[in-house]
Amino acid sequence: MNISIFLGAGASAAENLPIQSDLFVDYFKSLKDNDFESDMNKELYKFFKQMFDIDITKDNIDKVNFPTFEEVLGLLDLAEKRGEAFKNFGMENLSNKSDSIRFLRQYLILLMAKAIHESENRNNKYHKLLVDNLSKANLIEKTTFISANYDIHVDNTIASLYSEEKNHIMLDYGVDFTNFYVKDGWRKPFGKTIKLYKIHGSLNWLYCPICNSLTLTPYEGGVMRLLYNIEDAKCLECGETTIPIIIPPTYFKDMSNVYISNVWREVEKNLRNADILVFCGYSFPDSDIHIKYMLKRVQGSRRKPPLKIMVFNNHEGKKDYSMRKEEERYKRFLGKDVIYTEGSFQDFSRNPLKYLQEITNI
Repeated sequence: MNISIFLGAGASAAENLPIQSDLFVDYFKSLKDNDFESDMNKELYKFFKQMFDIDITKDNIDKVNFPTFEEVLGLLDLAEKRGEAFKNFGMENLSNKSDSIRFLRQYLILLMAKAIHESENRNNKYHKLLVDNLSKANLIEKTTFISANYDIHVDNTIASLYSEEKNHIMLDYGVDFTNFYVKDGWRKPFGKTIKLYKIHGSLNWLYCPICNSLTLTPYEGGVMRLLYNIEDAKCLECGETTIPIIIPPTYFKDMSNVYISNVWREVEKNLRNADILVFCGYSFPDSDIHIKYMLKRVQGSRRKPPLKIMVFNNHEGKKDYSMRKEEERYKRFLGKDVIYTEGSFQDFSRNPLKYLQEITNI
C-alpha cells in the first residue's frame, strides 16, 4: 500500500509559521530602525509607499490593510511576462528614476524567507508526531511526502531518522546536490529512503545559475545567507553567488528550473503508483492550476484502481461555510468520492493509522 501525503500551508501554520496574509505584517514589525538602511528595505519602502500608499516606517503596521503576498508578486510577475512596467519601477535599473522589478521580486522572496525563518518552531511538533506515528505503524517506508511549503520542518524531521548505528533510512529529495560530491558533504541517498518532493522549492536549496548546480544546506534555511553572509552562499561547484529556488504562490508560476521540473516529474510518477493521497492543510486554491493539471494527468493515466483521496484542512475558527465551499471545490475537480474530513493536520498527525484504515485494508 503506497501512501502519498501532500503538505500545504496549513501544515506549516500548525507549527506557528506565518500564513501568506500575515507575511508583510510579521516582517515589517520585526524591523529595527537601523534595518531600514539596507538596500533591500529601502527599495521595499519605496515600493509600498508609491504603489499602495503604505509608509512602513510611520504607519501602524498592525492596522495596515496590506495587499496579499500573492497580489504583490503577481503584479511583478505579470509585468515581467508582458515586458511592461509601473511608473518609477521598470524592468531594468537603467536610471535613478527606475527601480528594477526583478530586484524587487528577489527582495520580496527574501522577505518571505526571513518571516518564515524567524517564526520557525524548531520542535516540529506535529510533523514529528506524524512521522513517529507512521513509523510505529510500519508505514513510513511506504509513505512519500509532497510539500508545497518552503520551510524545512518536514525535511528536518525525516533527516533526523537517520542513524548510522540504528537506522539507515535516508531523506531523498529526488534531485542531485553538489554536496554529494564534496568531501564530508551530504551523502547521496541509498538503500532505504523516504521521498520528500518540494514542488515549490525550499529554504535550504541554493541554486547556481552559472553552472546549474544545486547546494543543500542541511538543517538550515540557507537562503538566509543571502541576507546575512553572502560569502557563505557561494556555489560549492564554481564559487559564484547562488540564488533561491522559491516558486511563489501566484498564477504566473515559472516552473522551468531544471530541478523543479525533475521534482514534478517524480511527483507525477509517484502519484500514478500511489494508492492513497492525503491532503493536509491545503485548500486547493484556484492559483495552483499546475497542481490541478498534474492531478488530472495522473487520474487519466493510472493503470491501478482510482486514487483514494482524503482531505484534512480544518483549523480552529474556520467557518462552516468555508469548509463546505472547499469540499465542493475538491469534489468538483477530483470527483465525488473524495473524503473531505472535519479533521485538521494535527488530528491526522496524532493518529494517521486510524484514518488510513477507514479507506483501506491496512
